This record gives sequence, structure tokens and C-alpha cells, in this order.
Amino acid sequence: MTRSDRPAAIVTGAGSGIGLASARSLAAAGYNLVINGRRKHLLEEAAAAIVAAVPGAAVEIVGGSVAEPGDVDAIFARAVDAYGRLDAVVSAAAALHVANFKDLTLADWDEMNATVLRGAAMIAMAATKSFLATRTRGRIVFISSISARVADPGLAHYCAAKAGVDALVRSLAVDLSADGIVANSVAPGWIHTPMIGEFVDSLQPGALAVMNPQARAADPDEVARIVRFLVAEAPDFLTGTTITVDGGQTVMNHVI
Repeated sequence: MTRSDRPAAIVTGAGSGIGLASARSLAAAGYNLVINGRRKHLLEEAAAAIVAAVPGAAVEIVGGSVAEPGDVDAIFARAVDAYGRLDAVVSAAAALHVANFKDLTLADWDEMNATVLRGAAMIAMAATKSFLATRTRGRIVFISSISARVADPGLAHYCAAKAGVDALVRSLAVDLSADGIVANSVAPGWIHTPMIGEFVDSLQPGALAVMNPQARAADPDEVARIVRFLVAEAPDFLTGTTITVDGGQTVMNHVI
């Protein structure tokens, strides 16, 4: 299969963590990539890491924020310009800010929503427009969180935004299935990523055993395997759902 014959995917938030792992996994599955993030130097490092892991991989870099409409337009334009097609989108752009609700400001709320929920909606709108224009049976995958269903201290704005992402997925399935567009999300638990890795590493011995029955945090590649399945392998009939990858955390009784 030549580069021009390969399917193409956009991965946002691909500079590190789950986004990078997902991009690398899709490259291994034969996808041409457009990767996006706010920090260009991380994108350059990510592209180099992907090519090192998957020789011959095609990786285009587009810096910018999913909270900015012009930046979102640029991401999708690059996919069309570089590959002439778009088959899948993985929305993994993330944000983290901790504040007890008593101290949370409207600006805090709006900033979180801009990246996590509004950004996801703009990505979905652009993807839908692209898929419909080319009559592509496209795949959309969002990185959600178990925080959409269980509350974390100091993260009311994050929990609410992630719950919105899962609701968006369900609505996309209802509205877009007739056009052959599939949408799902993945809800990770504790993952060793740059965003929360330091916190996980700082926990006292035995703390993770209280959090989940596997007593560990996952590697981003474990989440990326689910993303790859949803993009490249899952049947079209699997749509509008959220797959939880949390080591059993949300099914565990935490009373000790």
C-alpha cells in the first residue's frame, strides 16, 4: 500500500500521553497522520518518535488550540492538502485545573469548557463536514474520562465537561449514523501521562490498591489499543458508546 492509498487520521492532543500513544498506534495500523497540539516542540518530538517507531510513517504537524475555530480549520485543511482524504479523527486534547468549587471562577469554568467540550464539539463539526463532503464512512473517537461518571475533588468543571463529551457522542450516533459516521469515546481511569503522572508517582504505597483492583495506573498504550480498535477494527454497529479503561476502578466498592 502506497502513502496515497493509506487512510488518514487526525489526532488532537498528540504531543504526549494518550494522544501520542494513539497516533503511534494508528501509524502502526497504516494510517497517515495529522497531529495537533498547543506546543510545537512537543509535536516535533512526537512526530520523530512516531517515525522512529513506525519507519515510513507519514506525519504532518499542525500547532494550535482546539478552542480556536481558525486553528481547528487549519488542522482539517492540512489533512486534505497532505493526503487528499480523511477517514478518522481522534479528539484527545486535554486540560487540567484543580480548584474546589467554592473557589472556582466563571473564567476557570469557561477555559475548561473551551478545550474539553466546546473544542470537542468543534472537532466533531469539522469532521462531520469533511466526511459528508467526501461521502466517507468516517470514525470519530473522543478521549473522555471516568470523571464523567464519578466526581473528583476540585474538578467540578472537568467532570461536567467530560460528561458533556459522552453526551455528545450519544447525540452524534443518533444524528449521523444514517450518513455512515460512527462516534464513540474512551474513558480512562488513572493513566501515566505527563498531565497526572507526577501525582500518581507521589502516592503513598498501597494508595493505588484502594483506587482500583489492579493496584496500578495504566500505560497510555493500553488506552491507545482501544482507540485503534474503534478507529480501525470495530464494526459500524458499535456507535454512541463509551468504553471504560480504568482497571475496574468504577465498579469497585472503595469502602475499606
